[in-house]
Amino acid sequence: MNSRFSSMADFFFRGITGLGDGLFFALITLVLAIYRYRLALMGLVIFLSSSLVAQGLKNTLFSGFKRPYGVFGDDSRLHLVEGVAVYVKNSFPSGHTTTAFALAVFLVLAFGLKRSGWLLALAAMLVGYSRVYLAQHFPVDVYFGSLIGVITCLVMYSWLDQPLRSRFGDKGLMENSKK
Repeated sequence: MNSRFSSMADFFFRGITGLGDGLFFALITLVLAIYRYRLALMGLVIFLSSSLVAQGLKNTLFSGFKRPYGVFGDDSRLHLVEGVAVYVKNSFPSGHTTTAFALAVFLVLAFGLKRSGWLLALAAMLVGYSRVYLAQHFPVDVYFGSLIGVITCLVMYSWLDQPLRSRFGDKGLMENSKK
């Protein structure tokens, strides 16, 4: 499943997977609050909504779905990366991938990144690939995690954009500190 590996790739993917961590999304949201309350609040709602969907599915309907280690165990064909915790269950869908895609789509929409948005999409795809490389998920977990992230973000963004824009405009902590 993850038979092509190297120590350099181990290091890279162990790092890149952190971009799909909820703490990273929370940090981005805090930074956004400095510049625009609207974007910080929208980011928070998008993160919480996408996490709720992914974790809800993972812990209810699909709670019995095993991760690669739960399926293959100590099979020598399964490459385990040192320093990465090995989990056995709750594989479907990938929460890190959900978060990475929700964040990427959110930033593209929030800042109108038409030309450079592909870089965020690439980063999200690398997070998804890292989850397979690190033996945390199967490709199907990553695929559906990406769909959940994209769809949840699009729905929440379209629902919140206008009401938050009329409530907060472009105010943020920086603007309030100037007064």
